[in-house]
Amino acid sequence: MIFGDHRRRAEEKLQQLQGTIGNWRVISRADPVKAAAAVTEARKTWAAIKAHYPEEALKVLPALWSCPMHQELMEPAAGNCPICGMPLEPIYVTQPQLTQTPIIRAEIVAEAPLQIAKRADLRIRLFFNMDGRPVRLDDLEETHTRKIHLLISDVSETDYHHEHPEQVGEGEYAFSFIPARPDTYRVWADLKPVLTHVQQYSVVDISSTTPRQGALEPQEAENRHAEIEGYKFDLTFVKSLIHEKETVPGTLRVTAPDGQPFNKLEVVMGAFGHFVGFCDDFATVLHIHPVGSLIQSPDLRGGPELPFYFRSSKPGLIRFIAQVKIRGKEMFPRFIIRVQPLQHLPSL
Repeated sequence: MIFGDHRRRAEEKLQQLQGTIGNWRVISRADPVKAAAAVTEARKTWAAIKAHYPEEALKVLPALWSCPMHQELMEPAAGNCPICGMPLEPIYVTQPQLTQTPIIRAEIVAEAPLQIAKRADLRIRLFFNMDGRPVRLDDLEETHTRKIHLLISDVSETDYHHEHPEQVGEGEYAFSFIPARPDTYRVWADLKPVLTHVQQYSVVDISSTTPRQGALEPQEAENRHAEIEGYKFDLTFVKSLIHEKETVPGTLRVTAPDGQPFNKLEVVMGAFGHFVGFCDDFATVLHIHPVGSLIQSPDLRGGPELPFYFRSSKPGLIRFIAQVKIRGKEMFPRFIIRVQPLQHLPSL
């Protein structure tokens, strides 16, 4: 339980959340723009409520509930969807809540196009859309130990890099990586502006000396096993078939080269691992964190299992990449997950 001023503020926010949900019900069909704004406001209010609870209480704090057919719907308790009657599913916050209206844009500064197997030293510039002002570090909030996360992939969604640029000028940040594939690379800058307290992606492309030579393989077979340097990585889910807009518990299990469960995963950005998923459209990204609170001590070790919650708003193939650290080396096992479309049942 919480007491005193924390309890009073949490109760005020809860009333505000209930009012926002009620407002959404009234305007959802009449005004989609205002309805979307109400959803964003509800998510922010829910985050404010949780801020009044200690970390150990958050492990049992109930999730918001949503309909798999109407993802924009949010309810504070379990039940049935008021629109279609389907049972509501819990929304576990292991993915960031993203704004639909980013307030920051990005551009890349490169001395030359990318070349395969050659280190590229680059800079990314960040600007506010409203007035063109450079984005400084104090304009951003920290998420998982960093203020800027760069998720980088080639067009085949095979060669993935996760970089953290360093500030080198007003609104300008330097980073480098070595591309292993041809064609364009895309950067999703994962940011959380202080102005909104809501995460967003600023997306920008990096040109290459080998344009139009890469492609997304449309018929990749589903694969939930990977192996790197003798370490085996296996994905399992509580359901054999995963449908769009449903939350499904999953687990990554790591096995050492000697066949024993590996329990010495090192800390990466406050967790024992991270996950990112790229959809077929080369635009939609899933950024997923394992279940659990932020790990403060870099000396702790974890494994062999990393639990997480998977949810995709779109059907199709998801190129799902884990990021773990073993013996000081970061590894990126890659999987293919097929997400099924929802089956719309005919009305009786």
